[in-house]
Amino acid sequence: MSELQLITPPDKLFNHNKKFLLIYPSNDVKDQFNYLTLDYNEPIDVYIYDQDKLEHDIDWLLSVCRLADYVILDIDNCPPEVRDLASYIIANNNTFWLTNSNESYYNKLSVNRIYNLDFLHPKERGINERSQ
Repeated sequence: MSELQLITPPDKLFNHNKKFLLIYPSNDVKDQFNYLTLDYNEPIDVYIYDQDKLEHDIDWLLSVCRLADYVILDIDNCPPEVRDLASYIIANNNTFWLTNSNESYYNKLSVNRIYNLDFLHPKERGINERSQ
């Protein structure tokens, strides 16, 4: 089991830990993520962007998108202010995105559409996690 650090705006950590950014994750996505991290044997920084409508920190969001190893964008849960940035976020190679919509132009921007978080499992990624 790994050590998890939960980070929210305006904070950032500059270390060598594996970094994940979850943008407006549904409860199902949060549950999947929590389950998958049980098999990690390294420290993990988990950034969560799930802001109240009146308190958006878009600069923080965009900078953490570049900082994170993996960005998980749950499009269906995003408010309009964040959905307006979805195409930019999705165009990054480190972004994996979920939506229930069958008709989506995001498929033209990225092939990283996912339906669950199984790809994050260390064994699925073929990574030999270091023991602690």
